[in-house]
Formats: sequence, structure tokens, C-alpha cells
Amino acid sequence: MEEVVRAYQEGNLNYALRKINEIIKSNPSPDIYNLLGKILLELGKDEEALEAFRQANNRLEVARIYIQKGLYQDALNEIKDETNDESKILRALIYIKMENFDKAKEEIANINSNSPLFHKVKGIVEYHTANYYGALRSITIALREYPMDAELYYYRALVKAELGLEYEDDIDMAINLNPYYAELYFSKGVILEQRGKLNEAVNYYSKAIKYKPELVKAYYRRAKVYMKLGMDQEAEKDIEKVKELTDNKS
Repeated sequence: MEEVVRAYQEGNLNYALRKINEIIKSNPSPDIYNLLGKILLELGKDEEALEAFRQANNRLEVARIYIQKGLYQDALNEIKDETNDESKILRALIYIKMENFDKAKEEIANINSNSPLFHKVKGIVEYHTANYYGALRSITIALREYPMDAELYYYRALVKAELGLEYEDDIDMAINLNPYYAELYFSKGVILEQRGKLNEAVNYYSKAIKYKPELVKAYYRRAKVYMKLGMDQEAEKDIEKVKELTDNKS
């Protein structure tokens, strides 16, 4: 077992996988399956990792994989009865993904943790409940441990905007980290529009629409900019798209 752990820690994953599969034949313990799951996950074998964590009865890791896949209800079902703080924090994250911010707030109400994930969840909940100074503090704390998390920079930018602070640097950082995040291009478009850089704003709203074609507010803002530019036909098309998307939601 020590040999497998050492190989895993040194990044020799294929060797670790071969050795741990030999061990499992004679000693299929939860600890062994947990380590197997970690190795498989780092090898990009998510489905096999999922099965290994199931064999280890590690519901938290199963839920994390479901979250990565966007299967939020499945993730929630895995840990719905767990009562430890780590599970509550993860459930709060799931509720955030499902845009149920009241439930997320309930999950972390009585938790006092130094975990960066806790501060991330807490900050996002505080933003959505208009506690902007609290959100700024929590998100900044989370960023110390998660400096490559585009979502955190995005939310800090939203918080700073609410507080009247400069937030363009956070938007730019988030775009650099995740160039496929439609909301970031929308926010950058708003900044450029406010500065009177209308053609650049159109470009960013168009990028937001490219990555999220159902983003109603991007069509709406682009239509407004088109009107300012005297591009009435283009504006009319965007207004029609806003009506179409809004009708489909109702």
C-alpha cells in the first residue's frame, strides 16, 4: 500500500493504478477504493472513479463528480441525509448552482469554517442576499486559496459594481481564466457601454450571446447600443429575439 501511495504522490499514476488493482483482488477495503478513485480521477477516468468512490461509500466524492458534470440533483441526492459541515457546505454549493440561494443560506447558517469552499459559498450567498461588504470579504478570502477560480473573480466584480468600486480588472482576470463564460463578456460589455465605447460593447455582447445564446439581457443591451449607433434594423432583430426568448420562458 505504501508503494502505491508513494507512486500516486509522485504522479506515477499508471504504475499506481496497476499496483492498486493487484491489491484490490486480495484486500478490497474502503481505503483502497478511495485511493483508486483519486487515481482514476486524476487520469481523467471519471466514470470509473465514480464507481470506485461508490465502492468506498464515499458520497462526498461521488457528489463532487456529479457537480463537475452539472448533474446537480444527482449530487444533492447523494448527500441529502449527511449532517457533517463538509456535506452542508457542498449542499450549499449545489443549491447555488440550482439558483436556490435561500436554501444555500440555510445550509451554512450555523457553520464557522476556515475552508476556502465555505468562504466561496458564503460570499456568493451574501452577494445574492445583498450583504455586499460581507460578500467582498468572503470572496477575497476564498481567492487567497483559489486564485485561478474565474467564478470568484466574476462574483467579486459583481460585488464591487454594487459598491461603486472599480471592477474591470476582476472581469478581465475571469475572462483570462475562463474565456467561455458568457456572463463575463456581458459584464465587460456593460463597462464599455458606460464608457461610450459602443462598438467594443457590441463586440462583447455578441461574444456573450455566442457562448450563451439564451442570454436575454445580452440581446437587450446590444439592442440599446445598436440604437445609439443608428443601427435600427439590427436593434429590431435583437428586440424580437428578446421577445421570443421571454415568451419561451413563460
